[in-house]
Amino acid sequence: MKVHLQFSDMGMCRMNLYIVLVSMMLFAALLCSFVSAGDVKYSGPGMGYIEVRADQEGARVYFDTLYMGYISGGTLTVPVDTTVSPVWQNVRMEYSGYQSFTGPFVQTDPGKTVAYQINLTRTPYNNYGIVKFHSNPDGSDLLLNGKSMGSTPDSGTLILYTVPRGYYQVEARSPGYTAIEDNLYIDDNAVTTYRVDLDPSPLGSLEIRSVPDNADIYLDNRNVGITPLNLDNVPVGEHNVIIKKDGYQDWSVNVSVLGGSMGVIESVLVTKPAPVCAPEENNNRQSS
Repeated sequence: MKVHLQFSDMGMCRMNLYIVLVSMMLFAALLCSFVSAGDVKYSGPGMGYIEVRADQEGARVYFDTLYMGYISGGTLTVPVDTTVSPVWQNVRMEYSGYQSFTGPFVQTDPGKTVAYQINLTRTPYNNYGIVKFHSNPDGSDLLLNGKSMGSTPDSGTLILYTVPRGYYQVEARSPGYTAIEDNLYIDDNAVTTYRVDLDPSPLGSLEIRSVPDNADIYLDNRNVGITPLNLDNVPVGEHNVIIKKDGYQDWSVNVSVLGGSMGVIESVLVTKPAPVCAPEENNNRQSS
């Protein structure tokens, strides 16, 4: 038995319109959920983000057994719905030639990003621990034994998943704030939480250079040395800097010093013009 289906022109039109509408809705949903490592687009009040950082380009990232993507440009940003309890227990990273790593999943907050730093190794992670770094303000940099581990995102939370066991000299710093130095023991197979609240710094620094060098430096009309010079403990705020050198025109600039940071001043001095002597009046007259 053969069944013949016939559609009227009106029915076909309606079907085509329906297909177009559905396609537009799917396209809009895709745009709302679009996320890139450099430009996070929030799609709703309950949406948060996990930013996975790693040195291995192309490393694969999983939440439990669900593949989330791969590292590109050093990061992978994954959107998560914070309005429900986390369904994932672990984060896992795999890369050919390296030991796979599995660590606990940490949820983010609505509209915020939590950063995971995972450094894969070629040996097992038996003597490795995890550090949860919380900073105020966000954007603070964490250094372990003088090496930067990265900065906290807008949530103020950076999680270091693969830190070898041992004692570390720790420094937390942020432009405009007084740095904190500390000692920290990181145990293996354990989570160590390190939280800092940085205070705004009342002092900054200036690096002052000139061409040519060996020029006198005046800070607010006070001689503070000669170029080149790194000038520390400068109070925050507006200051006037004048650079003087014999045979050259004075060079002046107003600078704003930020607490806990170094500003750079580079000056190129201009030679003074040679004096022009007016000819004697008698030489310009002809004898009568």
